[in-house]
Amino acid sequence: MILNFIFSVLLSVGVPNISGASSASTTNYLSVKKGYVMSYNGVEGRANWVGWTLTASDVGAVDRTDRFVQDESFPRGFKIVDEKDYAHSGYDRGHLCNSEDRTSSYFLNEETFLMSNMIPQTRELNRGPFKMLESYCRKLAIKKGQHLLIYSGGIGARDRLASGVIVPAYCWKVVYTPDKIWCILFPNERVLNKNWQTYAVPLETLEKMTGFRFPRKLS
Repeated sequence: MILNFIFSVLLSVGVPNISGASSASTTNYLSVKKGYVMSYNGVEGRANWVGWTLTASDVGAVDRTDRFVQDESFPRGFKIVDEKDYAHSGYDRGHLCNSEDRTSSYFLNEETFLMSNMIPQTRELNRGPFKMLESYCRKLAIKKGQHLLIYSGGIGARDRLASGVIVPAYCWKVVYTPDKIWCILFPNERVLNKNWQTYAVPLETLEKMTGFRFPRKLS
């Protein structure tokens, strides 16, 4: 099963903050989906990080389901975001584990549209360098046959939507390829530069910004 494969890979290289992530935590709740793994903050109502693997077999012919829904898997009392919370906000519902990385089955694609997997992103970022990085990762998986491990999340608070949803100040990704680790820190602003490599930072910088310690290599 894809679930067992992803979770075993994440555990083998080390999951950010895994020592504190558990089903007993409110602010660092470990949520294992079929296609990705998440640490969720039930007080703030947003993911601390989402982690997933990407290979050529994950990309198929399934159409984008485009059905944004609440994630009802969390314990009672957790803050849960609804798609209507983004209404008229001017922000995109930005995927962490993106839809196109899970097009091998309808269920896996549908799962990426859980609102717990979303963060408010400016349109320019979501449809610009963030999207370009996603495309680059799929190119490595499909055309070069590489096996990737990816983490993504948002940090800080530059704003709040009218519904109270936190708008992160930065959106980040760590991409592990067989040859290199890419650490990308995007300002969640009206960025005009679509070259995602411009936003690369040292791993140590990202760790200091996020408070997480990331794996040093793929196993």
